[in-house]
Amino acid sequence: MVFAVLYSFGLRHHVGADALSDFFKLIRIDTHAGLSPGALRTQLRQMEALLPVFQQSCEASAPTPAGKAVVAADETFFGELLILVLMDLSSGYLLLESIQDDRSFDTWFAQASPRLEARGIRVGHAISDRAKALIKLAVEGFGCASGADTFHEQYGISRWLSPVLGRRKTKADQRCEEAQKALESLPSQASAVEKAALEARQVQAVEARAQVEAARKRYQENLLGISEEVHPFSLGDGTCRTAERVVAGLEKRAEALESIAEQQDILDTRSALRKFRAQMDALAVHVSFWWLWVEEMLLGWSVDAATKKWLVGKLLPVVYWHHQMHKTQNPVHRKRYRQAWQKALQAFDADPFHSGLSDSDLKRWLEWGEWMVRQFHRSSSAVEGRNGCLSQMYHNGRGLTESRLKALTVIHNYGLRREDGTTAAQRLFGKPFPDLFEWLASQMGELPVPRKARQRGVRNPLKLKSVPA
Repeated sequence: MVFAVLYSFGLRHHVGADALSDFFKLIRIDTHAGLSPGALRTQLRQMEALLPVFQQSCEASAPTPAGKAVVAADETFFGELLILVLMDLSSGYLLLESIQDDRSFDTWFAQASPRLEARGIRVGHAISDRAKALIKLAVEGFGCASGADTFHEQYGISRWLSPVLGRRKTKADQRCEEAQKALESLPSQASAVEKAALEARQVQAVEARAQVEAARKRYQENLLGISEEVHPFSLGDGTCRTAERVVAGLEKRAEALESIAEQQDILDTRSALRKFRAQMDALAVHVSFWWLWVEEMLLGWSVDAATKKWLVGKLLPVVYWHHQMHKTQNPVHRKRYRQAWQKALQAFDADPFHSGLSDSDLKRWLEWGEWMVRQFHRSSSAVEGRNGCLSQMYHNGRGLTESRLKALTVIHNYGLRREDGTTAAQRLFGKPFPDLFEWLASQMGELPVPRKARQRGVRNPLKLKSVPA
């Protein structure tokens, strides 16, 4: 129980040794083991040292991952503390989490290259923000294309339009309310001219509010539409989307956003639209890379033209939209993804090709399709979530040491489980590993025995101690 508390709360949730010692005293087990704050800190340091040993042992016995990998890279800052994070997106496995002095290309490459080579991982696609060092790391370091983060680009647009439209909506609501109150408080003996003026003022306020509300609705639709454009299949007709079609769709969204800004007289002081247009090709590369990967795999298996047409045009759309429907947390997207999945499923059922396949072949292709759609990524949000987790721990007031960060990396890779019960390591290497906590508990040894507390005397200021002559 002591080890479980130290592991769950001391390491995973960054609770201090003093609070843990107080907890053990409250449940009256401090008389059976040495659970003072100092003793608990010693136990925590021992756990921190053991956890990297567990990961090294597991990686040494793990098979080399087959094929390409899609990774995400990012840096996070906590005061003067700089942490470089590199993650395999399909599995969620942290390949690198290192405290460094700078975030230059040389530092990134020196840290990431040995880790990738040791595990035999070949990066096929890298996603990051538009930091120059990270783009260079993908292109020159990994030898692959650098994809822009979809939600970073959406955030840039939202910083431009959302605050202004929100303030104007608030002011429009206030003006409507003021006009309504003024009209209601108008004295009965007021002239018809005064009443007509107030009514005209109310009409103008309502019209202005309607214009702002319409602009906000169009803005929100096109902001969400940026995400909807970056898919390998069309949401409307379910056809395959090329990189050129993605860029054309994003340009339409940009034109719509530009029109909203012009109508509402909103200046683009941060050049958000220009930056968004500059990243359209980097957003479309997610789709082109994925299709290239699909073509490469099917070509390597020498799939005939009819089977390839069925896989690309019928099976993959069904599996893809089903995956996206359960993955997204946005209710608007979920509704649209469900509609796209239903259309794709109808087209799949209407195609007689799969009726000629055996159950084993259909199952094999379905498993491949599910694996393939899990390789499509357009965001580094998993890394951002990891950064948020580290930020919460850091801002508990205890900071982060290098040994603690290494321990947290191992816990993330081998201790955290998804709803299907798999860890990130199991998803990456395709094999189960020993239970992390059970291994850790077996290596910790015995708890120290409690020390008898020294009795402290109570000082009496009225008692004069005798002094020998």
